[in-house]
Amino acid sequence: MIQKKYLFLVFSLLPLGLFAQHDKNDAYIPLEKNIDADWVKSLYEKGEQKVYKGAELKWIGMPCGGIGTGQVYITGDGELCFFESVYNQQQQPNAGHGLSTGYQYLYPQERVSKVKSSFSIAIKEEGKDATNYSLTSNDFNAIEFIGEYPLAKLKYEKTDEELPVEIRSEVFSPFVPLNVRSSANPVIVLKYALSNTSDKSVEININGILRNIHFPEKAKVEYRNSTLKSKGVSGISFEMKPLSSDSTLLKHPQLGGFTLSVLDTKAELLTDKDKGITATTTSKEPVTGSVGSSITLKPNQTKEITFLISWYFPNYYENGRRYKIASAEAPGWVGHIYNNWYNNSNDVAKYVAANFDDLYGKTKLFRESYNDNTLPYWLSNRITMPVSTLAAGNVAIWENGRFYAYEGVGFCMGTCGHVYNFVTAISKLFPELERSVRLLQDFNYSTAYSTSGRINFRGYLPNDPNVPHSYASDAQSGYVLKAYREHLMSPNNDFLDSIWEQVKGAIGYHIFKDGAEIGLEPNGVLEGEQTFWDPMWYGPNPYNNTLYLAALRAAEEMAIIQGEPELAARYHAIFKSGQKFMDEKMWNGEFYYHLYPVGFNGNVGVKNGFKLPEEIDDNARSYVKAFNEGRSGYFPGTACDAQQLFGQNWANQLGLGYILSPEKCKKAAKSIFKYNWTPDIATIYDFEKPNARVLAAKGEAAMINGGWSKEKPRSFENTHDKTNVWTGLEYEASCDMINEGLLDEALVSIRSIHDRYDGAKRNPWSEVEGSDHYSRAMHSWNILLAISGFTFDGPAGKLGFAPKLDPKNFKSFFSAAESWGNISQTIEGGTQTQIIELKYGKLRLKQMKFSLNEDLNKTTAQVFIGEKTVQASVKIDNSELIVIFDKEIILQQGQVLKVII
Repeated sequence: MIQKKYLFLVFSLLPLGLFAQHDKNDAYIPLEKNIDADWVKSLYEKGEQKVYKGAELKWIGMPCGGIGTGQVYITGDGELCFFESVYNQQQQPNAGHGLSTGYQYLYPQERVSKVKSSFSIAIKEEGKDATNYSLTSNDFNAIEFIGEYPLAKLKYEKTDEELPVEIRSEVFSPFVPLNVRSSANPVIVLKYALSNTSDKSVEININGILRNIHFPEKAKVEYRNSTLKSKGVSGISFEMKPLSSDSTLLKHPQLGGFTLSVLDTKAELLTDKDKGITATTTSKEPVTGSVGSSITLKPNQTKEITFLISWYFPNYYENGRRYKIASAEAPGWVGHIYNNWYNNSNDVAKYVAANFDDLYGKTKLFRESYNDNTLPYWLSNRITMPVSTLAAGNVAIWENGRFYAYEGVGFCMGTCGHVYNFVTAISKLFPELERSVRLLQDFNYSTAYSTSGRINFRGYLPNDPNVPHSYASDAQSGYVLKAYREHLMSPNNDFLDSIWEQVKGAIGYHIFKDGAEIGLEPNGVLEGEQTFWDPMWYGPNPYNNTLYLAALRAAEEMAIIQGEPELAARYHAIFKSGQKFMDEKMWNGEFYYHLYPVGFNGNVGVKNGFKLPEEIDDNARSYVKAFNEGRSGYFPGTACDAQQLFGQNWANQLGLGYILSPEKCKKAAKSIFKYNWTPDIATIYDFEKPNARVLAAKGEAAMINGGWSKEKPRSFENTHDKTNVWTGLEYEASCDMINEGLLDEALVSIRSIHDRYDGAKRNPWSEVEGSDHYSRAMHSWNILLAISGFTFDGPAGKLGFAPKLDPKNFKSFFSAAESWGNISQTIEGGTQTQIIELKYGKLRLKQMKFSLNEDLNKTTAQVFIGEKTVQASVKIDNSELIVIFDKEIILQQGQVLKVII
C-alpha cells in the first residue's frame, strides 16, 4: 500500500522543480511519493457523470463514425470535424509534424474539418419573429458535453439569453459489440431532442448543410446531386460520376460521395442559392445542399429530429507506406467492408433509417449496460476512451473482412505484432476482427507466415528473413497467445482447428530461437538477440521471457485440446525450465531484471533497430565461447522495467494461472510503482530527455517505461525508450498491480493518464505515442478484465469472475463469444451471490468459477435462471468455488442467472 502520512495536492499542482535538487547519481524517481491519502481515497468514490464545460471543451474530439470507416470527430463545441481518412486519403502522423516527434502531445492538433458541414436552429415563439442560431459555440456560450463512447451528449445553452427551448443532442454511429455489420457503417447520427420550456407554442426548424469534397483531378468527374426519398427518410445525395471508363479513374480513392438526410419525409431540400431540388442535377463543381426539418412544440412538449450524414468511398488502398521494401509487396486496392453492403451513400442512409430503432436501441443498450457498474465513474470512462481508436484514421476493415491498422494515425503500418500484443478491446468487443488478423495475416502463408514458423510482425515479406521486419521475439510470443485468446472467444473449436498447424510452427520457431539456433537445448529462456520494443538487444529479459513462458503454456493448452498430449508435455517441460530460471536467476529481491551476455558487443540500433543475420555473427561467437569456457555468461542489469510482468498479465487474461512465483509477482508489481512512477515527470526530464518524443509535460504525473532504482545505467544496458511515457504500458503495469491486489497504486497510475488527457490540455479520446490515437492504449480494456477477474472459455463453456474492487458489492460489464451483459457479486452475512444478466446474444455454459469469500465456513450453492432452479454440483479448489451444471445451459438474451452460495 502507498504510504499515507504525506499531504500533497493533486499532481497538476505540484511545483515543477520539486525534485530538481536530486544529484545526477541518484534515482530520478522519488521513492517517497508524497500523495495525499484523502485524494487516493477519493479515487474509489463512484462520483458523478462527467460533464465537460468551459475550458475543458477546448481539445475535445470524440470519434463518432463507424469503426474502420474514417475519422470524424464530434468536438466539444458541437461541430463535426471530418478528416482525410473518410475519403481514403492518408492522414499524416502528428498532423504533418513528422514521425516520432510527440508533437501532438505538447501541441494538440487544431481541428479543421476537410468536409464542410454545419447545423443551425431557428426558433419562433408565438407572436415573435424567428431567430437563427448556429449549433456551435459561436452562438451558444455554455455548451455541455458528456462523452461515453460510443455516444456523445451535448446540451446547448446561452448565458446571455433565455431561450424558450431546451436543446440537447446525441451524436454517434451505431456500435453493437459482437456485430461488425451494425458497427462498421459509414454514417454519423445527430439526434436532437427539443423541449418547450415556455408557456406558449414554439415553432422550430433545424437545418443541416453539407458540401461534397473536390475530386483532385478536374474535369474527370461531374457532380451529381439528387434527392433521397425512402421510407421514413429524405435528403440530398452528393455523388461523383466518372466521365470515362478508365480503370484508374474508376478505382480512384477519392471517388465517392456523401448523403445528408433526416428521418422526416417532409423535409425541405435545397441547394446553393436556395434552389429547391426535386430530381437529379449535375454540376462541374461541388454544390452545398441543405436539409431542414420543422416541428411545432406545445408547452412542456418534447420532440426529436434525427439527421444522418453518410458517405461511400469504396476505393481504399494499402500501399505499404513508409517502408520502401514493403511497398512492392503491399496488396494495393483492398476496399472497405462496407463495399459488400452498399453501392452508394444513399444506400447507407436507407439502411440506417430502415433499421434505426434497432441500431440506436442496441447502441444505447451497450452504453447503458457498460455504465451500469460499481466502478468509479472516472475509471469506467477512461477504460472506454481509447476504444474510440476503432473509429480513428489509423483503422480500416478491408472488403475481405480483414482488420488492418497503423500503430497510430499515419504511423507505422501492419497491425504491428508487438504493439497489438497490448490491444485487448477488439478481442472482447469484436472477436471476429481479431480472428481476421490471425487468419488473413499472422497465420496466412501469403502474408506474414513463413514455412519455418517465423511470422513477419508487419504483415509483409514472410519468406525473406533478411528484411528488417522478418521477426520480432515479443510479437512471436504474442501470435501464440492471441491464437489461444481468439480460440477462447469463439463458440467452438473451428477457429483453432483451422490454424493449429501454423500455431505449432510459430511456437516451434520460438523454441528454435531458445538455444537451438546456437546449438543449445531449449531451456525456456530466450537468450539471443531479441526485440525490446523497436531496438534489438541481447540476453534474457523479463519482458520477452514472461511472454515466452505464457506462450508455452498457451501452446500446451491448445495441444491438449487438439489431442496431442505428448507435445503438450514437451511444451510444459520447457516452460518449467524457464520458470525456474526466471525465479532463480533473474530475481534481485525486488524485481525481475535483464541479464546481458558477456559476449555482447553488437552495434545496436541500425536499420531501425533490426540487424541482418550476418551482422550478429561476432556476438554469437563471443557468446558461445564464453559459455564453453564456463564463464558465468551474464552481467546483471539494474533497471526496473514496467513490462516485466507482461507475460503474467497475459496468463491472467487467458486463465492460465501463475507462470511465476506469486510472491515475487506481488513484490515486482510493487517495485514497478516504486521505481517507475513519478508525481512529476520533471524528476526525469530535468536530467535526461526521453528518446524521440515527449509524452508528458513537466508538472504531470506519469510512469516511465524503465527506471534505474539505485544507480545509473551501465554502459551495456538498453536505455532505448526507457524514459518514455506510453499510456499502453501504464495501463499494462496497472493491470499487474490490480492482479496482485495493489489497488491504490493501480488507480493512482491510471488517474495520472486521465488527468493528462483532461480536455483543457489535450483530447481525452486520443492518447498520443507515435501519433494520435495510438493503438497500444486499447490495453485499457484489460483494466476491466483485471478488476473483475473475468475469464471465459467459449468452446469449453466455462466462465468465471473474481472481483478485485469491492468484492462485497461489485458490478461490471462482460462480453463473451456470442453475448454480453452484466456480472455482479454481493456478499452479505453468510451469503455470496453471483448474477449474470444477459443483455445481448446467447451464452452457453457448462461450468462457472468464483473466488470464495473467506468468511464462508459452510458452502452450498443454489442456481436459478429466473425463478427456475438449475441442477448443478459444487466443488472447492483452494479458495475457488466451481459450479458444474448437470446439463449444459444456454442463457438467452434478457435472462438472468443467479448463483447463491
